[in-house]
Amino acid sequence: MDFYPELCLYVIEQLGQVFKNDEQTRGLTDRARLQFHRTHSEPIMLALHTWLEQQLSSKQVEPNSALGKAIRYLLRQWEKLTRFLVV
Repeated sequence: MDFYPELCLYVIEQLGQVFKNDEQTRGLTDRARLQFHRTHSEPIMLALHTWLEQQLSSKQVEPNSALGKAIRYLLRQWEKLTRFLVV
């Protein structure tokens, strides 16, 4: 079984940056927190979404592999995952 450590590490690092951003919003009002995430986290999430789609569309990751299934799951859950970026 392949574990794709480099590809998985990239996703973990990107999501980790969003969590670090969230730590910086503690104590802010809801509006200020939303604005901070829209400025700092949204570009990361948009780039990650594009990267995930490219992994599948360019066939760099086999869609039926464990990683391909994980990527497809993540993309299906994208709206819920990025809910923190909307009002």
